[in-house]
Amino acid sequence: MRTTENEGYTPTQQEIATSAYFDTIKDNQAALRQFFTEMPKGGDVHNHLTGSAYAETYFELAAKKSMYVNLETGRLYAQKPIDIETIQLSNDMDDLHNHRMALIDKWSIRNFQPYKYPLGPDEYFFGTFGLLSALTGDINNLAYLMHELKVRAVKENVQYLEVMGTSPSVPKDCFLGDDYEQFDKQLKKCVKEGNYEDVQDTLDEVFNLFEKNAENTVETYIHFINELDDTSNTFGNHLDVDTSNLVCRYQGYSSRGSEPLKVFAQLYVVHKACLQTEYNGKENVLKGCNIVAAENGEKSMMYYRLHMEMFKLLNDKFPNVPTSLHAGELTIGLMRPEHLTYHISLAINTGKANRIGHGVDLPFEQDSNDTLKMMADSKIPVEINLTSNEFILGVKDSEHPIMLYKNAGVPVIISTDDPGILRTSLTEQYTLAVLRYGFSYEDIKLFVQNSITYAFLADEDKASINKDMKTMFDDFEKRISSRHPEPDVPEGED
Repeated sequence: MRTTENEGYTPTQQEIATSAYFDTIKDNQAALRQFFTEMPKGGDVHNHLTGSAYAETYFELAAKKSMYVNLETGRLYAQKPIDIETIQLSNDMDDLHNHRMALIDKWSIRNFQPYKYPLGPDEYFFGTFGLLSALTGDINNLAYLMHELKVRAVKENVQYLEVMGTSPSVPKDCFLGDDYEQFDKQLKKCVKEGNYEDVQDTLDEVFNLFEKNAENTVETYIHFINELDDTSNTFGNHLDVDTSNLVCRYQGYSSRGSEPLKVFAQLYVVHKACLQTEYNGKENVLKGCNIVAAENGEKSMMYYRLHMEMFKLLNDKFPNVPTSLHAGELTIGLMRPEHLTYHISLAINTGKANRIGHGVDLPFEQDSNDTLKMMADSKIPVEINLTSNEFILGVKDSEHPIMLYKNAGVPVIISTDDPGILRTSLTEQYTLAVLRYGFSYEDIKLFVQNSITYAFLADEDKASINKDMKTMFDDFEKRISSRHPEPDVPEGED
């Protein structure tokens, strides 16, 4: 496959014919969907496990486990709550179809009607995860959801999944014992005063206590993530899909809405867990670290710089652990304009991010051209999630900065974010990208290649996937070119 480093590449006749056909269908949504369904798509490297499973699967699991649900809110309960009106779910319950349809609407954006919901689409979206937490806290349930993702990836012609699995559980004292309150006050005082030099000193002290006290939690987290993946491979599926050739790796994360020391403790555990190369004689599937949740939340905003300082320190301590940071998942109207001016640049310059997730508020950032140059020169890709940005932020078409990134030479990756809640797929994200921005077939192949080039994978795994993808693309282009051969141009005509 052609890459930016392979400038001497000469396309085959089949690739030329495929590209010519592609140019004829750029404004044809059905034809693009057909094309991208068949095309190898490399990796989906920005997707959240609990947001990627479809609501139908959640209902299936909840009914099988006879869980309870409040039909007004859609919140699931493992046990019947005392003072909350609920019904018990089962596959033979009365009015099964109507309850199922109503809950699918509650647990996704299907049939979302803004005027019926007191808050905005962003609040609706992020609130969905809490409704399902009674189910997603169980490793077997998560493994079942992961199995669904793997089956869908194979059916969708995706070769690699990099999934944000789950955050580590840490004790309330965050490994600090009686010193928790002291460090909590120190950090918050530094933030209030804007004193980030002392922040690094305090974080370093806390880090040293983590090193002494967190070993068992790190081991537990490594076990959880790897057992989650192993268990996901034990399920059968009615489509009889073989997922054994799909490569899958995981990111750990913390939620930026938590208290600062909890965020730091979770980020530490993830980083430390990524250092272990093997688990039970096999490769450790945990490969990177992220930070998630809405950037315009109260704690997210108050401690954004502090979170980036945490990543800075952890990068100094563990420089070989890659990070992908949600940054700039914001737009005008969600917050005061002055707070749209720094999230991406801080994630890169202070947080030392290897990849940026979303990056939507780029046009509002101070020195955005410097940020683009930094990303292009340092090969820091942006993960583009079109449907997510459209629903959560209301940003699409020319309002989206995808072309700013591409024209500046920033590596672009197309991804899904939360395809279950958003009722979408990687095929649909590629379709929307071409319909809205007119990308060429050469552009698309580069986006696919980027998803592997910048994946948190060992070099030998990348080489193996690239070898398989070359064969897949050769076969794909032979099929397309045989169905749609490039017309001959008579001599003397241009």
